[in-house]
Amino acid sequence: MLKLDLMAIFAQVADSGSFTAAARLLELPKSTVSQRVAELEAMLGLRLLQRTTRKLNLTEAGQTYLSHCQAMLLAAQAADAAVSRLRDAPAGVLRLTAPEASGIKLLPAMLAAFRQAHPLVEVHCQVTDAHLDLVGERIDLAFRTGRLEDSSFVSRRIGSVGRVLVASPPYLAARGEPHAPQDLLRHACLRHHSAPQWRLGEETITLPSGGQGSNSLLYLLQAALLGGGIAMLPAFLCREEMAAGQLLRVLTGYPPPPNDYYAVYPSRSHPTAALSALLDFVLGYDLAGRLA
Repeated sequence: MLKLDLMAIFAQVADSGSFTAAARLLELPKSTVSQRVAELEAMLGLRLLQRTTRKLNLTEAGQTYLSHCQAMLLAAQAADAAVSRLRDAPAGVLRLTAPEASGIKLLPAMLAAFRQAHPLVEVHCQVTDAHLDLVGERIDLAFRTGRLEDSSFVSRRIGSVGRVLVASPPYLAARGEPHAPQDLLRHACLRHHSAPQWRLGEETITLPSGGQGSNSLLYLLQAALLGGGIAMLPAFLCREEMAAGQLLRVLTGYPPPPNDYYAVYPSRSHPTAALSALLDFVLGYDLAGRLA
């Protein structure tokens, strides 16, 4: 038996004043309680209790040891209460990670609204397109796009990210508008490093070399606005620029397939109240509608 368990039994005997009363409260046989206290005394090499036929008295060592046992039990009760609050009421720290585009364009407003609803939850969000080690980095929740590979994680599909091909009016005025996917071979295509090919309708185009490429969709958005070429971007990322006429859609008859967007977390059981509250909030916030 763990020493902490023996200390708890000793503290109960001292508080109750007898092995019989302590055994009743602990729901253990009296002989077991007596044996456990004897084990603790043997472990310590000190007598904690003076036993008589009528009563128990604490030795000087027992008095000193009891105060530490009681402090331990109070600390354990405080720990249980703290964990219960995390389980029952949204509180504590949530560590998130999200892709750059949605992490900068969509999540700040959503997380600000979540914090208003749950002010006891502290949120930290790492914005990166890299797939962080959720366990090693102690990430509670990751937002991810595309195909998921690690089936040991719990995933909840949030929605689909609609994608569009866009270019600036000056670029199209100078280079002409493509009318079929093959026309892209004669254009400057702004490539994301993760996508050397573009799936357009039923066709797949390997993008020509040269021109600009980046690991950042925000960079490609700015490059397109400056007339650098045609970019494939999430619709939510360039919706305002399209509405303002700064970017025009091209090849609308050949739409890129959408990307699935997921919330992923490591544990299959006992999520904290804060994490459960955030997952529910994401669905109620209609993040799916903003991604489309």
